[in-house]
Amino acid sequence: MLRAMSRVVYSGADLLLDGRRQRADLTVESGAIVGIGGEGDPADNVIDCRDLIISPGFIDLQCNGAVGLDVTTAPGGIEAVARALPRFGVTSFLPTVVTSPPARRRAAIEAVLELRRRETGSGADAVGLHFEGPMISPRHLGAHVPAHVAPLDLREVDEWITSGAVALVTLAPELPGAVDAVGRLAQGGIVVSGGHTAMAADDLAAARSAGLSYTTHLFNAMAPFNHRSPGPIGAVLADDTLVAGIICDGVHVDPVAVRMAWHALGPQRTSLVSDASPALGMPYGRMHLAGFEIVHDGTGVRTVDGVLAGSALALDQAVRNLIAFTGCTLADALATVTSTPADLLGLADRGRLRVGSRADLTILDGDANLVATIVAGTLAHGRL
Repeated sequence: MLRAMSRVVYSGADLLLDGRRQRADLTVESGAIVGIGGEGDPADNVIDCRDLIISPGFIDLQCNGAVGLDVTTAPGGIEAVARALPRFGVTSFLPTVVTSPPARRRAAIEAVLELRRRETGSGADAVGLHFEGPMISPRHLGAHVPAHVAPLDLREVDEWITSGAVALVTLAPELPGAVDAVGRLAQGGIVVSGGHTAMAADDLAAARSAGLSYTTHLFNAMAPFNHRSPGPIGAVLADDTLVAGIICDGVHVDPVAVRMAWHALGPQRTSLVSDASPALGMPYGRMHLAGFEIVHDGTGVRTVDGVLAGSALALDQAVRNLIAFTGCTLADALATVTSTPADLLGLADRGRLRVGSRADLTILDGDANLVATIVAGTLAHGRL
């Protein structure tokens, strides 16, 4: 296994640099990128990467669980989820807690802080939590428990900010008090997203002015588009800068709708997410997500009533799907899981291949199939 402290040169690969592919060597030492183009001292290991593509590590902004584990009801499982995610090219992620009682959010905060204290480095980096709810529209719940829907308690918001463990919050901007909550969160350094919503263009504009910068799983769990009532979908696609998450599995969003959104958003405004449930990495069967029994079968992941409840989508498959659905280039598809989410979160040390960045690397073949995943310079999945 490659270790983070040794000096390693990945030789002859196509590197994803500034949105384009360029043949060059990449040198890694002590968990960081220390050279591009072959400069520097001799290496302890030289890895032949001819015919391979080295991308920055994938960043998943919405992951509810994996390998049978649900981070909402069992946040102690975040570490095991982190260990599993490099199998899908993911090197950083936001463990996502859906609408639930405050005690579960507090438990998730403590779980992330404990991981940071221990610095296990055993998988993808849980850079912060995504709280999806509880301030969502009762009319657009998706698979969220209605009894837990509630306005945001600004005292709890202050706890989130002080903890430093919360990276992103999804709320419905049209609800009373939402704009004030957006401002409080954004001023505290937390990314705010519109989701599970019926927001109109005016609601979005007010939330944008307060600091909202993202949209959670565009098309899903929101009011539908109508040419006389464009709703959240029309408002987002007409915006010039808002970034939108998309679950690109062909189930949550039809490929034609993905292609439509891609034409409006492009790589700098599209963030592919897995919205993974405990079904990711598991065979078909029944399991649980945040109080619901879910069924994983050939139609996707659903509640027993047939409502979509997250996915079993691997993020590397989402990249391949985007290429197939839209005809975009591999470089543009990779931006949606690297530089775009990194920029949204303000992560200057990842999302791009450059000297000084974390050595988080996702290595692919020419068909965008995953070959290996490197987390902070250490091989976390695959073989080289």
